[in-house]
Amino acid sequence: MSLKQGSSLMGLLRLQFVVGVFGFLALSTFSQMNYALSYACGVLLMVANGWWLAIRIDKTVGLDVESSQRSLYAGAVIRFVSLIAGLLLAQLIGLHLLLVAAGMFVAQVVVYVAALLGFKLEQDENRTR
Repeated sequence: MSLKQGSSLMGLLRLQFVVGVFGFLALSTFSQMNYALSYACGVLLMVANGWWLAIRIDKTVGLDVESSQRSLYAGAVIRFVSLIAGLLLAQLIGLHLLLVAAGMFVAQVVVYVAALLGFKLEQDENRTR
């Protein structure tokens, strides 16, 4: 099974997407469509970035340590440049960059909280053994 198809990754991306939809609906309820689109753009940038990272990690399976590191660093540079391009595109189409950043931040908080919960569950499992 590849990393892209792993249930934990798909669950995380799904959770980020749900948080993005919730924020979009909340902002659009108050007739703030430009803000809602800006927020959704930020969340989608982070979801795409996470998906792209998962694909890159999946490709490093079976490589030696040096090759894996080179692959991951090259991928990080490409993801960073594409993120800057996404922010530039958001600016060019008139999205509010503060709300794009807020969407990116919320999507990353979802990853952080999910990781903390995962570590806690793992720690609890280790204690019961």
